[in-house]
Amino acid sequence: MIDRTPEINTTPASGQASALDSSAAPALPQMTLFVCGPFGAGKSTVTRFITDELAGRGHEVCTILLDEIGHELLASDKKLREILAASFGDEILDSSGQVDRSALAAVSFADDVSQVALNAIMHPPILTCAVNRLAQHATADFCVFEAPLPISVLENTPGYGSEYLRQARESGKVIAVMAPLDVRLQRVCDKGFTADDACARMAVQPDEDVYLSCADVRLDNDNGLEALHRRTIELVNELCR
Repeated sequence: MIDRTPEINTTPASGQASALDSSAAPALPQMTLFVCGPFGAGKSTVTRFITDELAGRGHEVCTILLDEIGHELLASDKKLREILAASFGDEILDSSGQVDRSALAAVSFADDVSQVALNAIMHPPILTCAVNRLAQHATADFCVFEAPLPISVLENTPGYGSEYLRQARESGKVIAVMAPLDVRLQRVCDKGFTADDACARMAVQPDEDVYLSCADVRLDNDNGLEALHRRTIELVNELCR
């Protein structure tokens, strides 16, 4: 049972130096594409399609994957692991002291209070790393920024980097990847998740309307990879006009 939300240090995690200078206007890629959507919608596939298509046309492209950053922080940031263990119990750690992501998911998706606590711990350092990487790739033509959360949630994450993210949003596009619930559930079960685990994760995510309310583009992924690839190419054609 979670009885408190720890106070989180939102300065750059893992000893990383900041690439941002708050005294100057932020340097940004020419366009940042925020690919958002619920669990199982196909964000990673869309991110890959967009990146490959833009790179194939000769553009300099960087990718930022929030889930991947979260996994890196769990592996590298000892202080973060200590905070998580203090909040959710030592049972989330394996015999080597690393976070067992399956065990963490089991307790953190158990109820809304646990999910809020996990988000309060993880989101600020993840965003810190993400915006630093965005600044480090400021010379790129495009940055494809994959996030499991709506951009409105990211922009309002307390601490370091939120304003920079809003600046990137103003010069970029938000792409909401959508798919019917039954299709999403089948996809994640095909990847090895149990139906109960998948449903628990989906239950604590924002409603689809939240993703769509802050999106510039809706990209439906409901008819197989070929159709999704075609729709992605059409999107890139629009972006490159």
